[in-house]
Amino acid sequence: MAHRVGDLEINLLLALDALLRDENVTHAAARLNITQSALSGRLNKLRQILNDPLFLPASTGRGVTATPHALVTLPPSFIQF
Repeated sequence: MAHRVGDLEINLLLALDALLRDENVTHAAARLNITQSALSGRLNKLRQILNDPLFLPASTGRGVTATPHALVTLPPSFIQF
């Protein structure tokens, strides 16, 4: 099934935001008060919609690193560091 950017839901954007902030699936899931499994499901849906892996395992072996596509997906005003 093909997905479009119009298929994005707020919970998917919040998952992306949490992963960008924490760079760690466990911490991002805790931030959203959901299970790691639920966050992984949201990430998989985002990957299908955006046709990009979005996050790759960090070179340190801990956490994840955002792909360039993931970094430009959310508007700067969405992320409040």
